[in-house]
Amino acid sequence: MRLHKLKGDRKEYWSVTIKLTWARLCGCSPRKINEIINEKRGISPDFALVLERVLGTTAEMWVRMQAEYDLWQARKKAA
Repeated sequence: MRLHKLKGDRKEYWSVTIKLTWARLCGCSPRKINEIINEKRGISPDFALVLERVLGTTAEMWVRMQAEYDLWQARKKAA
């Protein structure tokens, strides 16, 4: 099922359900997940370790992606 094809209340329900599930898996608040998704909070090295455990990826990948994003934002701001 693709979230972008859902309408109204169904889309909201699935959006909230997904965030609650991620929060439970990561052992954090749904608010933290929401802030990361909405680019209001970055991925810290500590949270990268959580993602490594939950997703089976590497923490280095998440830290590197965050650093690349931060640099991109700084370049955009400086232009």
